Amino acid sequence: MSKHREQSLRNRSDILRKCYPLVATGSWDAIAISDIEKVIKQTRGAIAYYFKNKKTLFENILDELFFPVFALSDDEREKLSKATVSDFYNRYKTPFERVRDDLRDNYGVENPSQAIFNLFIQGSKHYEGFSTSVNDSMKLEEEYMSKIVEGCVTTLIDINRVYIKNVGNLFIESFDLSLLLQFNNKTSTNLIISRCQYYSIVRKCFFYEFTQNY
Repeated sequence: MSKHREQSLRNRSDILRKCYPLVATGSWDAIAISDIEKVIKQTRGAIAYYFKNKKTLFENILDELFFPVFALSDDEREKLSKATVSDFYNRYKTPFERVRDDLRDNYGVENPSQAIFNLFIQGSKHYEGFSTSVNDSMKLEEEYMSKIVEGCVTTLIDINRVYIKNVGNLFIESFDLSLLLQFNNKTSTNLIISRCQYYSIVRKCFFYEFTQNY
């Protein structure tokens, strides 16, 4: 591979990584090309060159940065398959925990639990087939885990219940009061209403879309 090609690929990857926190913490509809230019420190010409348009940029961010983390990697599958029962439970992280930790550790997102819910909201709006892709990934992981624990434990593990409980815990973690005020268009005296409105949004966009038929 030529040096020019290597540099081009690095530049494309750098744009994706710098834009991912924007997707995770903001509204893609409200993010202008000028906002992206400031973050990537390049002109819109670079966006057009690598991604053609804003829509393709969003899709590539999810395809290359979100879904590979949400799905259980081959490396982690191999490690889990060799783990003891106790090590398995200590080591295993749900898809939501993996994304949370990735946002926190690799992108410096301050409230990664809240960012997860925002990613699902943005994905359901701007990525065709997002809920199907998420559900398919979760089903594959459930099938894999069922094979791993089969014969090792006598209690059938309801992975769906584990996921829903995990999402509930992440939802509680997501409550940063200072950030919740941003969801409220009124005054801070209506914080309880803001909290309810936020929960309603999450429940509608996440639980209904991704767990009702799972």
